[in-house]
Amino acid sequence: MARFTRAQAIAQAPLTPLIPVFYHAEAPYAKRILQACYAGGVRMFEFTNRGPRAFDVFSELQAYVEADYPDLLLGAGTIFTAAEAEQFIAAGADFIVQPVISADVAAVCQRHDLAWLPGAMTLNEVYQATQLGAALVKIFPASFVGPGYITTLRGPLPHVPFMVTGGIEPTPAALAEWFRAGATCVGIGSRLLKSDDPAALTAHVAKLLRGIQALRP
Repeated sequence: MARFTRAQAIAQAPLTPLIPVFYHAEAPYAKRILQACYAGGVRMFEFTNRGPRAFDVFSELQAYVEADYPDLLLGAGTIFTAAEAEQFIAAGADFIVQPVISADVAAVCQRHDLAWLPGAMTLNEVYQATQLGAALVKIFPASFVGPGYITTLRGPLPHVPFMVTGGIEPTPAALAEWFRAGATCVGIGSRLLKSDDPAALTAHVAKLLRGIQALRP
């Protein structure tokens, strides 16, 4: 079962606001990527349910995290159904990320006191997600709407925490735009994780997190 509550996930997201979004069919490779990200300062990591071996690799990763990186929150992404949510939560998922909004998945997460991060874009979708108990609302695909859209959403919904995901450029300048617009955290996938050099990935992640922290008052 999850090691972290919904409240703990909400608290962690703005503290280490870069969340890698990753899938690989081989657990040893996934472990190397996770370890490199952790060394760079990552404390929330999303492993996506996007392949036939996703659950098996996630289960192995969760055991690895629990043994060696107990302060890292490992979440399951690309979850569509309540059954999938229950399966990954039973395997130890610390948060659940969806590309859509599903009331039944929201209810599963609420029952387990687990952070639920549904995908949304329109104002109505964002509001619906908050009404169903979203810990953070995932704006996806963020690159399609741009940082200015986050600023617009902040008008009527000033207190909603946003995770922006999808097409985010992993550069200090690009991330600065998103955080200045009001993003709480960013999720970045292949654009960040394309390197198979762990040392280079660690250095890149650390540089991005330093840049984000420099924007904070």
